[in-house]
Amino acid sequence: MGKFFSRFFITIFILISLIVFYLSYFGIETDKFDSLIKGKANEVSKFAKLEFKNTKIHLNIKEVNLAVKLQNPKILIKSNEIILSKIDLFLPLKSFITSDFLLKRAEIAFYKNDIKDLVKISEAFLPRFFNKKLNKVFSSGNLQGEFVIPFNPDGSLADNYEINAKLLDSNLNINKNFKIYDLSTDIKYVFKSNKNKKINFFINKGNVLNLDLRESSIDINLLDKKKIINSKIRTNGTSKYSEIKTISSLLGIKLNNIENLKLTSNLETLIKLSLNDKFKIENKEFSVKGKITELNLEHKDIKDIKQYLPSYNSKIILKDSEIIFDKNKNLSLLGLIKFNEHFENFNLDYNGHLDKNFNIDGKISLYDLSLSFSKLNYFKKENTKANLNFNVNIGKKFNEIRKFEYSSENSKIFLDNIKLNKKLEIRDIKKIEIKTFVNSTKNNDFNIIKNNNKNITISGELFDAEPLLKSLYKTDDKKTLSKNFSSEVKVDFNRAITGTNDDVSDFSMIASVKKGSYNKLSLKGKFSKDDIVEMSIYQIDDNKKTLQVISDRARPFIKNFDFIKGFEEGKLEYEATISDAGTNSNLIITDFKVSKVPALAQLLTLASLQGIADTLSGEGIRFDSFEMRSNSKGNVMNIEDALAMGPAVSILLSGYVDKGKVVSLRGTLVPATKLNSIIASIPLVGDILVGKKTGEGVVGVSFKMKGPPKDIKTTVNPIKTLTPRFIVRAVEKMKKKKKGETK
Repeated sequence: MGKFFSRFFITIFILISLIVFYLSYFGIETDKFDSLIKGKANEVSKFAKLEFKNTKIHLNIKEVNLAVKLQNPKILIKSNEIILSKIDLFLPLKSFITSDFLLKRAEIAFYKNDIKDLVKISEAFLPRFFNKKLNKVFSSGNLQGEFVIPFNPDGSLADNYEINAKLLDSNLNINKNFKIYDLSTDIKYVFKSNKNKKINFFINKGNVLNLDLRESSIDINLLDKKKIINSKIRTNGTSKYSEIKTISSLLGIKLNNIENLKLTSNLETLIKLSLNDKFKIENKEFSVKGKITELNLEHKDIKDIKQYLPSYNSKIILKDSEIIFDKNKNLSLLGLIKFNEHFENFNLDYNGHLDKNFNIDGKISLYDLSLSFSKLNYFKKENTKANLNFNVNIGKKFNEIRKFEYSSENSKIFLDNIKLNKKLEIRDIKKIEIKTFVNSTKNNDFNIIKNNNKNITISGELFDAEPLLKSLYKTDDKKTLSKNFSSEVKVDFNRAITGTNDDVSDFSMIASVKKGSYNKLSLKGKFSKDDIVEMSIYQIDDNKKTLQVISDRARPFIKNFDFIKGFEEGKLEYEATISDAGTNSNLIITDFKVSKVPALAQLLTLASLQGIADTLSGEGIRFDSFEMRSNSKGNVMNIEDALAMGPAVSILLSGYVDKGKVVSLRGTLVPATKLNSIIASIPLVGDILVGKKTGEGVVGVSFKMKGPPKDIKTTVNPIKTLTPRFIVRAVEKMKKKKKGETK
């Protein structure tokens, strides 16, 4: 009996198992729910019509419910067909017994559908403006996927439905310049409620602006009144300037002053966008991190840069560099940089907002570049080791050099808390330390310190005064000090270099600076043999000041005139009135000689004064005096009148000198013998001027000199009669000399 029951229960168990297996895998055909299913479909949307051949009921063992599978299903929306691979409806077991069609969920899968066809279908459900946008964006591609639609216990649609889909081989037109090609992406759509929907895109492949988008992702949160888009865009490849400019414009970055750009990189860009209900951007954040394989950059308007970096050619190359750019617009770069021929290490940190204040902190090697600090008379040659460490704050109203440390061989320049205005004029100083070498010879060694009483002390062993001397004869539109700078200044140097062998010892100065300009200055120093040099500045009124220089040695001051070379000996008196309109000056030099003046040598040769020319090229020509009245503005000096008188020759000239560009002079040259004979005949000057003494022959020559300082062309024209101007100036000069001798 026991064996019978055992066999019976085993048989029943096997039978039930077979039924369950059959129902699970094969199901049974039925038309029990056909009309109910079609009716429910029509309730969901009035535009959609569901069609299928028949239904099969399967047993869902995992969830212990029924799965109604529709055979050959398709959906027609306004005569447009969506090709479906399955529609599975899940019901409680009791639904089969009671005929109650209480759906728990529906799973709908569709084959590859042309994206253009789907856009046509979406017209029935989406706003017109949004659907129109979709039609422009998607130019080609296919879509396949699966819907999971849950139902409430009462049979109504639940809010938390999902869509899992794949966009395959698609091309998107974001705008006319921004297109995505060959895009394949996984799509997940979660509908929690009408006020909360989420879409996730994971890009398996794609290309934008020649950049590989593989493994990028986009998360879209569709809230009630706004849309939040979080994107993680991975880009790998090479982009040209036009492509980078397009990306930058989308992120709100302006590439000002950039002329050319090429980038090879592997980057991860995080973008967060907040959009209103009309899909207009209200807020955006982005960050970037990754590796720059190579960056070629070329920019324009480098005139200001070349003042300090003469060999800079506007091109920069980065390679093997790490980049981090966070949402607060803080930038960090670390890697290799090349300005000319060699790659050097660098790191750069940028913090802040371009429209507010931002800070730049960096370290860089400057082996390739030549450097020029003209006001220190310091120049670093190319292919010389140098390092720069700096921290600079750029503000809307003024800039601050918080730290500047430059070192090259024995030279060091250190700046601590220097405030500048937007014209790079100094507003305030805390501390400066300078030690520089030129050709292994020290030319600067001093400190500038602002004291507690806000006065400034400049002191040290050595100061290169050559740039100061150069600035005496010109009015430069580029100021060193801003109008916000005012201070008392005290200077003490053991020795000052002049650019000649005439160095100055016991160099001291007391000055008062008001509104960026010296309104009072007193300078003293000694040459060897107790020769002195003194300089003073006094303010006349708000717009005018005088400069006076007295020096027992003229050479340091004359060295900077391009057209006067080979200058020796002589004493100097210089007086100038300086204003915004320019500088009016008078220069007097006595008892000096010149040699190695090609323009003068050529003039003497053309004037058939070979003997004097030979003297010039040898021991030099001596002059008793030279006096010049001039006015200047910027680099242009207009010579109103200049007279040089000497035992061998006298010269009267006028014209202008555009420093470094051109010399343009005209005048008269007369051998001393002729001039003396004429001056000796002063009572008969009327007869001379009208040319009655023609029997004496040619008096001198008129001349013109014009050209670059290193290539001045000279022309001459013999004259028999001197101009009244020449005679008057010569007589004045002789009277002054005679008066001086009688004292």
